[in-house]
Amino acid sequence: MDWVSLVLIAAFAAFCFQIFAVFRKQAALLQPTVEQLEASRTSVERQIQECEQATEESMRRIDNLKSELESLDEQRLALQEQVNTKEMLPVEAGDFIMGDNDGGRDEQPERTVLLNTYWIDRLPVTSQDYKMFVDVTGHRKPPHWTSGNYQIDQANHPVTNVSWNDAVAYAEWVGKRLPTEAEWEKAARGTMGQTYTWGDAFRKDNVNCSNEYGGTTPVDQFTEGESPYHVVDMCGNVLEWCQDWYFDEYYKTAPRDNPGGPPGGTYRVVRGGFYGESKAGVRCAARHWAPPSNMQDHIGFRCAKTPSTTRGQ
Repeated sequence: MDWVSLVLIAAFAAFCFQIFAVFRKQAALLQPTVEQLEASRTSVERQIQECEQATEESMRRIDNLKSELESLDEQRLALQEQVNTKEMLPVEAGDFIMGDNDGGRDEQPERTVLLNTYWIDRLPVTSQDYKMFVDVTGHRKPPHWTSGNYQIDQANHPVTNVSWNDAVAYAEWVGKRLPTEAEWEKAARGTMGQTYTWGDAFRKDNVNCSNEYGGTTPVDQFTEGESPYHVVDMCGNVLEWCQDWYFDEYYKTAPRDNPGGPPGGTYRVVRGGFYGESKAGVRCAARHWAPPSNMQDHIGFRCAKTPSTTRGQ
């Protein structure tokens, strides 16, 4: 029995040695894979740590950007408030004489029109005003602005090369609207139907027309030519977009109370004449028109409001 036990023990030992040898061989073969996996694990852990750090940095940047946006929004609101509070003047409810029987065919018949109370900008919208709008909203700039800005000496000149839609967009941004043709004319000539904003006699020193100045002038240069409502620069300098569609025979059928123009058309009304116009063209009753897409260096605009939105001005 002793020798049998020895044989069994030897056989078992040989078997164990063989298994160990196989294990060592397999371990040696697997070692590179294990090392590769360990390296991959370390790399993944490092990437996770880097991603966590990058995420933290991104969150900090997002928080900083939010703070910057809040600051910019405060600046935007301040700029918009500055434009919103641009001086406006009231035009009281009542009758006025609109049209001119001695003027062009589209100015006839001269008639009495009744308007509700409204407010109107004392001055046309300037290049400086309009730049606030385009800077804040990203709206397109007038095409003649170089490097996205007006010439420095044009800051207080009326903005030009703006379409009817551009003017409407600006007006809506400041919580206003374009004046109707009737509102424009009443603000310009008062209730008694005077020819020019200052009276019936033409005075060249009160208006920029007939190419006397070779282009636009500052909006407050001709305060002597203000209207009975103290509105300035309505005759000459630049034509001004109105809300209405243009129809040459509209006056023949227009309502007496608060006329708002025909329901549609091809052209929009522009009023006031411009720097190259004759003295006949800058009369308060003179009517002009342009396609709403027109962007010209002699067309600008001013805004109006209704009483419900002008309280506190």
